Amino acid sequence: MIEMCLKDIRNSREIIDKIRWEVTPRIFLEPKSAAGGIPADITYGYMLYVDLADDKPVLAVMNLRSMLSSTVGYVRDVPEELLKTAMQCPAGECVSGMYPLGETLGQWLKKELGLS
Repeated sequence: MIEMCLKDIRNSREIIDKIRWEVTPRIFLEPKSAAGGIPADITYGYMLYVDLADDKPVLAVMNLRSMLSSTVGYVRDVPEELLKTAMQCPAGECVSGMYPLGETLGQWLKKELGLS
């Protein structure tokens, strides 16, 4: 697994232009759970989510693909408090050890990545 920092994402047009903010771990595993009842297309882009690595919360970057999606890296320079807050999500949204960003972390990331 590649260890990344926010600067790596900010400087990568490949990732930054293809972040799928609407795709959460629940939608990734259950595309039919997307808003509006229309199944989400999870065959392209990148999903950001919170995961545990070495017993610490980290921001994970998953490359979404039609055949085999995979986590490509962990971002370790995100404030731990924001990550811990995201991990306090409703049980139905936290699936397979993956936690959605949540509103607070999502807004912070957009600002740090120069997207808001």
